[in-house]
Amino acid sequence: MAFDEAQLAAVAASLSVMAYLPYGWAVLRGRARPQRSSWLIWSVLSAVAFFAVLGSGGTRGLLFTGSQMAGTAAIFLLSLWRGAGSVFNRSEGAILSLSALGLLLWWATDDAAYAMALSIAIGATGGSLTVLQAYRRPGSEALLPWAVQTLAAGFGVASALGGSMLELAYPAYLLALYAAIFGAGLAGRSIYGLPPGGAA
Repeated sequence: MAFDEAQLAAVAASLSVMAYLPYGWAVLRGRARPQRSSWLIWSVLSAVAFFAVLGSGGTRGLLFTGSQMAGTAAIFLLSLWRGAGSVFNRSEGAILSLSALGLLLWWATDDAAYAMALSIAIGATGGSLTVLQAYRRPGSEALLPWAVQTLAAGFGVASALGGSMLELAYPAYLLALYAAIFGAGLAGRSIYGLPPGGAA
């Protein structure tokens, strides 16, 4: 049975919510310690990505990107209480300033691709902190939510196929990022002797 764009987007958004809920619960229970700086950056950049697609008139993947925007904001707020690392320092300021530059270029050129490209580049930089944490301190990240997020991003990519590159870019980036975090967590658990679902 073939799925259409709307059905794929609904599956992607539903899986995304299903991933954020247990991850939030894991944070509340102290079984996951999200990197505050990563989630701050992702919160801002997911909002930029959502409004870039919306502003360009795109519709494919908006539901998935919107669920990511809401989820990252919620986890960032939880990280202020039960997370790891700094919230905001000079490097985060520089990263968010680049995001502002993307918005300025978007305004000046009426081309949302600038904002999206900078968002993805910056998001990948911030995401590397969580990839490293998942590998070096595997007990700090619950793996099941990242596996579900990887699947959600895959459906997000499928829902955006046939649309513009702008609509496809963000879910494709998230698919690569979430798969990297999940893979790093598995590798860290293997090396440090934790079970696949274990936490420190």
